[in-house]
Amino acid sequence: MQKRHNLLAGPTASAQVEFIFNGVMGSGKRDQMSTMDVLKLTPLSTHMMTALQAQYQVHDHGHLIDPSILSRVSVMIGTSEMKVDAKLLATYPKVQMVCVLGESFEHIDLEALRAKNIALTYTPDAALGDVADLTMGLMLGVIRRVSEAHRFVKNADWVDGAFPLARQFTGARMGFVGHKPLMKEIAKRAQGFNAQMSYFDQAMDPEFSQASGIRWVPELMDMVKALDVLVLCAQNGHGMERLINTQVIDALGVNAYVINVGKADILDQSALLKALQLKKLAGAGIDVFEDEPRVGAEWRNLPNAVLTPHIGSSTEGAQKAMALMALGHLDAFKKQLEGTPSVQ
Repeated sequence: MQKRHNLLAGPTASAQVEFIFNGVMGSGKRDQMSTMDVLKLTPLSTHMMTALQAQYQVHDHGHLIDPSILSRVSVMIGTSEMKVDAKLLATYPKVQMVCVLGESFEHIDLEALRAKNIALTYTPDAALGDVADLTMGLMLGVIRRVSEAHRFVKNADWVDGAFPLARQFTGARMGFVGHKPLMKEIAKRAQGFNAQMSYFDQAMDPEFSQASGIRWVPELMDMVKALDVLVLCAQNGHGMERLINTQVIDALGVNAYVINVGKADILDQSALLKALQLKKLAGAGIDVFEDEPRVGAEWRNLPNAVLTPHIGSSTEGAQKAMALMALGHLDAFKKQLEGTPSVQ
C-alpha cells in the first residue's frame, strides 16, 4: 500500500521532514547533487536571500533566462503571498517541495500539491511575539486615540484648545477569536493592564485556559456583548469566513473596538466600515485587508481607525526566525533527496 506523507511541516519539522517520491517515502537515494535548484516566487528578506544563495542555486520566477531551469527546479519558495496552482506546477514538473515563509498558505492549491505528492512546509508561530506586540500597539493606539492626537499636534490644533478625552485601556474586557498560541502571547502582555480576558471556540480547552488566564465562552454572541475589545487573531480563516458579521458587530455596541491581526476574511470588512462610519463602534485597529495592498479612501479617511500595512511579522527578529525555520526545512529536504540522515 502506498504511504502518504504529512502535507504540512511546521515548527517541529526543521530536523526531520517526511516527503514522498514516486509513491514511496523518500528514504532511498536519488542522484547525488552538489546543489539544489530553488525557485523564488516572491521577494525575500536580505537575510534569507544571502543564506539561500550560499547553499543553493536560486532562480527568480519573474526573471528566468535559461529554459532548462524549468526542469531543474526542486523547490518553490516564497512568503505567504506566494501563489502556487496546477498550472504553475505543470511549468516546473520536477518540483517536490513548496516552502512558505509565513504562518498561512491560503494561496497554495493543496489539491494540486496532493495530486503530485509535493510536500508543503511553512513557518507557523515564528513571529508570535512580534504580532502580539503589534496587537497591543493597535489597541493602545485606537483606544487612547494616538493617531488622532498625533495629527492634532502636527496640524497645530492644540493652540485652539485641549485634545478630547480618550477611553481608559487598563482593565479592559478583551475577547479573542482565533489562534490560541497568539492569544496566549497577547494575554501575557495584556495581563500587565489588568485585562479581563475571554475567548470563543467550539470546544473548551481547560489546559489552555489555565496556562493563559483566558476564560472560555461557548457562544460568540454571549462573549461579544460583554466586551470592550474584540481581538481577531485567526491564523487560518478556512471555515471561519465572515464569522464576524453585521450581527456580531452590532452586538459589540458603540463603546467597543475591533482589532484584526489575523486573517482578513474572518471579518466582514464592509460591515465593519459601515459601523465605523456610522459610529456604531468606537473604533478599530486593522493590520490585514481583503484586497491588500489596495486600501480604499473610505478606510484611509476614518478618524476612528488605526491602520497598518500587514506588518505583524515585519521585524528583523521575526524574519530571521522564519528564515532559520525554512532553511531547516530545506536542509531536511535535501538530505532526504540524497538519502542522508537528518541530524536530530
